Amino acid sequence: MFAIALAEAAMRLRRTPVIVLAHNAKPDAELGRSGFRLYHVAVEVDGVLFDARGRIARDNDVLAFMNPQPEATIERFELDNDVKGLIRRHTKWNISFEKYANEASRLLKESGVTQNRRPPAKR
Repeated sequence: MFAIALAEAAMRLRRTPVIVLAHNAKPDAELGRSGFRLYHVAVEVDGVLFDARGRIARDNDVLAFMNPQPEATIERFELDNDVKGLIRRHTKWNISFEKYANEASRLLKESGVTQNRRPPAKR
C-alpha cells in the first residue's frame, strides 16, 4: 500500500509515476486473475525507482531484500483503479494507502522530487 501512497504523492507533485510489479505470473497471463504471487511493488518517478526503503538502484534490486530471491517478472503499469485493486488483493498490507501519505511525500521530498511546473504529459 505504500507504493500507492508514493505514486499518489508523485501525482500531487505533477509527476507521472509508474507502478513496478515483481511477480511470478506467466508472461501472457492476465494479472487481474489469481494464481500468481505478487512479490513486491515499487514506483518509478522520473526514471528513479522507489519503495518504502527509499531509492532502488535498478530493476534487479527490487527484490534484493528477499533471500533467496525468487524468479520474477518485473512489469510497469500506469496507476489506475485496476492496478490499485490488484495491489490490494495480492499484498498482505492491512493498512490503507492513505495512512502512508505523509511518509510517502517526505520520501519524495528527501529524494529531491519537487513539483513539476507543467502538468504531466497525457499517455
